[in-house]
Amino acid sequence: MKKDEMIKIIADKHKLILDENDPIFAVITANELLFDDFISKIDRYFIKQKADLETYKTNILAELREYAQTTKDSLKDITIQEITTEHKEIIVDKNQLSNSKIFLIVAVQIIFLLVGLIIGISI
Repeated sequence: MKKDEMIKIIADKHKLILDENDPIFAVITANELLFDDFISKIDRYFIKQKADLETYKTNILAELREYAQTTKDSLKDITIQEITTEHKEIIVDKNQLSNSKIFLIVAVQIIFLLVGLIIGISI
């Protein structure tokens, strides 16, 4: 707000006559400087928090991918160990079905982990 506008508002509201050299404008300028400094600190803090959250999110996603792959590999190994040699012809169909089930299980786990992450961040 400019000095002329401030002088007019103060004169209208309080019936005081001020000029541009009044000491109150030094206080107003000091307040503006403090406020600008405070806003710049808040902005820097916000940028740092945003960067930290992005890093955290990236790390979580990488861990989730690794966990999903490990779980998928483990489930495949367990499935292969359970299959006997006399069922080799049926293996192809079951393996495709198992891959679908594995994918579904991993997807559900990822969804639950992401929901938990979102709830944790929002709290």
